Amino acid sequence: MTTAPASSVASAAPATGLGAFLTQILSDRDRFFSEVVEGEGLHSKLVHALWTLIGLSALYGAAAGAYASPAQSVSAAIKLPLLFLGTLAICFPGFFVIQVLVGSRLRLSQVLALVLGALSLSAILLAAVVPITLFFLLTGANYHFLMLLHVLIVLGAGLLGMAALHDGLAFACEKRGVYPKNAMTIMKVWAVLFAFVGIQMGWNLQPFVGDRGRPFQPFRHNEGNFYTAVVYSVGRIMHGEGTAPTLPSVTPGPAVGNPPGLRTPSLIDSGGARSR
Repeated sequence: MTTAPASSVASAAPATGLGAFLTQILSDRDRFFSEVVEGEGLHSKLVHALWTLIGLSALYGAAAGAYASPAQSVSAAIKLPLLFLGTLAICFPGFFVIQVLVGSRLRLSQVLALVLGALSLSAILLAAVVPITLFFLLTGANYHFLMLLHVLIVLGAGLLGMAALHDGLAFACEKRGVYPKNAMTIMKVWAVLFAFVGIQMGWNLQPFVGDRGRPFQPFRHNEGNFYTAVVYSVGRIMHGEGTAPTLPSVTPGPAVGNPPGLRTPSLIDSGGARSR
């Protein structure tokens, strides 16, 4: 009776440490996907993915909120992980049930490991660009530029994370035959839905960056939506910080009902802030 060499047995064993998890997510995702599909080391992968997501997204949130104040930095460090986890909690149940209905043989823990692995990759990417955001912060970038920068970075990291999830499910479909091919289209639709839910949740959890000109608020309710806020910030950057966008000129008519010296309120005051 022959036995396999100890080295080959060790190499076949699933990696369970945090360092091994990060290595797999960054440079050996095929092995990560294979172990998840085979059900190897799922508990450790779930734990490492969860803590990686929480820790590194909190780091990025702290860097984003540092523009306004230490309190805003702490607030953003708490809210950014909540943004990811809250969006996942809302979107994951429907995604898993639909996968089962269309014939997926992946268990709940396996699908969750793939999704958390993808989100942890997004968090790793966010942490990797923290030095870039700090550079712009320390060199005097204004609020609207930083807000757009963070929006683009978070969206980009999210897209790369969803691409990793797509690769993982494609691996399960093509290499193991435990994931139906027609479910890949559902995954793409779910990724778009995940993005929309995440954007709306981010809008409800704002501010993340914070405005130095306002007192600290953990949450702030603003009228409008995320898309109008982005358009407004682009306009502020194009017209210069502190300069209101040019409004169409209107020939003033005779004042009716206004006492002398009372100015009719405008949509944008002289400082560029919207009147309430």
